[in-house]
Amino acid sequence: MMRILKAFAVLLHYPGRDLQLHAGELEGMIRGDPRLSAPTRDEIVDFLRVMRRRDLMDQQADYVGLFDRSRSLSLHLFEHVHGESRDRGHAMVELQEAYHEAGFAVAVSELPDYLPLFLEYCSLLPEAEAIDWLERSGHLLQTLEARLVRRQSGYAALFRGLLEIGDLELLEPELRRRIDQESRDDTPEALDRVWQEEPVTFGPTEGCGGAKTHTGQAVPVDVSRLGGQG
Repeated sequence: MMRILKAFAVLLHYPGRDLQLHAGELEGMIRGDPRLSAPTRDEIVDFLRVMRRRDLMDQQADYVGLFDRSRSLSLHLFEHVHGESRDRGHAMVELQEAYHEAGFAVAVSELPDYLPLFLEYCSLLPEAEAIDWLERSGHLLQTLEARLVRRQSGYAALFRGLLEIGDLELLEPELRRRIDQESRDDTPEALDRVWQEEPVTFGPTEGCGGAKTHTGQAVPVDVSRLGGQG
């Protein structure tokens, strides 16, 4: 099993007190993984140390600002591929079936394409299978890394680490230049346009298989399960 991917799942999840309490253990896992380059390891360790001492509410506000208010940085992978089309639902059903076949029980009402959940699943697989899943999502990981670099976010190092674990390259220079020219979708003006274009709904929305999910809802990733082989 690839225990290192469990660490990335925790680090990419909504920040909580458990993450701060287990930061030392996470740092040890990052430093001990030979698949990560020295510069990437150092950046992730610096990121962890900042998270360990920084006010938790400030971290949570930054996380929401990055990943929940910006569709271009959504941690729901299929949103980047299918948007809100019916194809996204079919893709999520197939991913849910893969989870079920592997004996991975999802005990939270989160969509299966949520990246921390996906990485937790990959962490339970044999290394070759986990790498195959990373390769399939490689272009999305490359794009998110480039967008986070543009935002000067410490989370960029985590995506760079995932690319290194999957033995994947960074996004090509020409595509990075295109990303640098993208219009921001998290400005007040852009957010106003979203509110104007979308109908207002109240209460939870239907997720895959009838599961309920809320915008910006954080689901727990069990930090205590970091132990194991891999």
